[in-house]
Amino acid sequence: MQNMIKNALNGADLKYQTLRQNENQIVLKLGMQLENGRTDTFIDIRPNEDQVIIQTALPNNIPANHRDRMANFLTRANHGLIIGNFEMDYSDGEVKYKVTFIYDSTIEKSGMVFLRNLFTSFTMMDKYLPGIMSVIYANVSPENAIHQVENTANPKMN
Repeated sequence: MQNMIKNALNGADLKYQTLRQNENQIVLKLGMQLENGRTDTFIDIRPNEDQVIIQTALPNNIPANHRDRMANFLTRANHGLIIGNFEMDYSDGEVKYKVTFIYDSTIEKSGMVFLRNLFTSFTMMDKYLPGIMSVIYANVSPENAIHQVENTANPKMN
């Protein structure tokens, strides 16, 4: 499993480093410059369980005084998502977009499946990053920020 993931990363010309490697877990890290900001992505490979967890994290934590508003925003963002979800650690304000899947070596295109999940985490973080920033730094309400990000009309604004 780890060889397939490393080969897929190399094939996509993505640079990474190994943070942890033992028989139960391999953790890879790559920095990614997205259109709307920079993130760090962690790929947590758990060979014994055939699990892969991809977490794309904001480089800065949410300040304590904005965490309730951010939780509101992330809950709205998560509503209706099909692949992955946002999560925030209330204790330190870390925000991640997480995609998980069960690895199946019998699937012929396992590398492509992995990359699609990886790029989904990049795409979703990049899409919602302007809303996250507007809630924190521009004092935009979570509800209005979601409508801006998702290009939907806010019925309260009519």
